[in-house]
Amino acid sequence: MRVVEIIRRPTDAERRRLVEFVERTTQRLGARPLSDHLWLDLTNGHNDGFVAVTVADESGIIALAQVSSANDSASLEVVVDPGVADQRAVRDDVVETITDSVRHHGGGMLFWWVDDPDPSELALAARIGLQPDRELLEMRRSLPLDVHATVPTRSFVVGADDSAWLSVNNRAFADHGEQGGWTSDTLASRIAEPWFDADGFRLHECDGRLAGFCWTKLHTDHDPPLGEIYVIAVDPDFHGQGLGKQLTLAGLDSIAARGITSAKLYVDAANTAAVGMYTQLGFATHRTRQAFAGDLSRTNEGTP
Repeated sequence: MRVVEIIRRPTDAERRRLVEFVERTTQRLGARPLSDHLWLDLTNGHNDGFVAVTVADESGIIALAQVSSANDSASLEVVVDPGVADQRAVRDDVVETITDSVRHHGGGMLFWWVDDPDPSELALAARIGLQPDRELLEMRRSLPLDVHATVPTRSFVVGADDSAWLSVNNRAFADHGEQGGWTSDTLASRIAEPWFDADGFRLHECDGRLAGFCWTKLHTDHDPPLGEIYVIAVDPDFHGQGLGKQLTLAGLDSIAARGITSAKLYVDAANTAAVGMYTQLGFATHRTRQAFAGDLSRTNEGTP
């Protein structure tokens, strides 16, 4: 027998069970199936927008749907045990249950993120009132490059650079649902992660001001290890100076210097200038992350 449970304010024991399930699934898949934002919301506590739906059988949890808020919207991601025979039915069950719960508790804008969606996911999204919206490309290339950064960068200094970095980040991502609106607590949660490396967090300054940055992340548990351009941005005051390419190269130089031979990054498919620049640097699309979006404040399920 399977039991479906909705969790809004998890106890410590419930949170441990959810974390253990995600970690077990990570081992089986070879990569963590939750993005950093949702993972940290799960491990470090919950905010007012947290909702989880689990499916469990006699062996324990076999599926998790999680919603976490960010700025004026919320993100939904789903994890299903790869050993479950009826994965599609289980996925549909947790997605429908969690969107119903969100809808009945005030609704709001929701983005459901899916990797390389198939027709069944397109149909499910339409059924629950979500339509295709943002599309992220995961792009990869081998390292090292035969070109290198020509602008100087330095390592991030924890405590000293926090305020300036938050200002540039939030200006650069003012209209971004997940990366904009960061607080000192948001930054601190990333700094506390085991993967954080201040030397891989490259800052470029002009006339005493932080002009841009390239924050990298190493996935050493990946086989082979991967380096990621985690966050990259240029302060709007310094646009038009070619710093985006230079900071990308600085980040790739940093990754290669640490012995990593493959790099990845995520870019909005609609950002044709950035996609073109990364393509010129030898990146190619590895997979697509599709967001299905809708305002669940609407009462009619399935209404676009």
